[in-house]
Amino acid sequence: MGRRLRIGAAIAVAAAIGVGLGLGVHSLIGGPADAGAGIPLPQVRGQAVWPQGVRKAPEFSLLDSHSKRFTLASLRGEPVVIVFMDSRCHQECPLIGRALAAGFKLVPKRDRPTVVAVSVDPWEDTPGSVQRAIKRFGLSGFRWRWLLGTKAQLAPIWRKYRIQVRRTPGDVEHTDALYLVDSKGYERAGMVYPFLPTWVATDLKTLAAESG
Repeated sequence: MGRRLRIGAAIAVAAAIGVGLGLGVHSLIGGPADAGAGIPLPQVRGQAVWPQGVRKAPEFSLLDSHSKRFTLASLRGEPVVIVFMDSRCHQECPLIGRALAAGFKLVPKRDRPTVVAVSVDPWEDTPGSVQRAIKRFGLSGFRWRWLLGTKAQLAPIWRKYRIQVRRTPGDVEHTDALYLVDSKGYERAGMVYPFLPTWVATDLKTLAAESG
């Protein structure tokens, strides 16, 4: 489950990542206006990057796998990695989780982010399947919140973060993108799997240095 979507990428001052489902190209970020005129390239290494204070991460509120209300604003003051996952996936999602875990281990504990996983499988994700997935994906030793909801609750978040989701017989196809959000709530890097753990580690160290 969780088959990866087709990828095309182009990188500029405001990098653009095109992600396709066979339904047409879907941009991970907006147009050049998002970068702001004359703003220097940020010192982060994602496939898409944004300078400080330019691209606010869209807010959302959902219940997590422990039935606790979560808002993105509640993590202000610390870095956040936002990923979109299917707890029953046995293909890319476990690889993404393990790559993140490998990157986190290269960063001092105080600088490690909270992983916010937004479900892309409202049909079958459950608290039990989430708990098993966290262990299987290699994330059990880190801070994380896995957010659940109905399709009606999740679909607006998918759209805000330019994530495509398509349910097919026995599978959920979705965009394998993640966002790195800084301590002030701004998106700083976007990545589409495959990515190197060192990219994640380098960017987290950069954000920690910016925060002082």
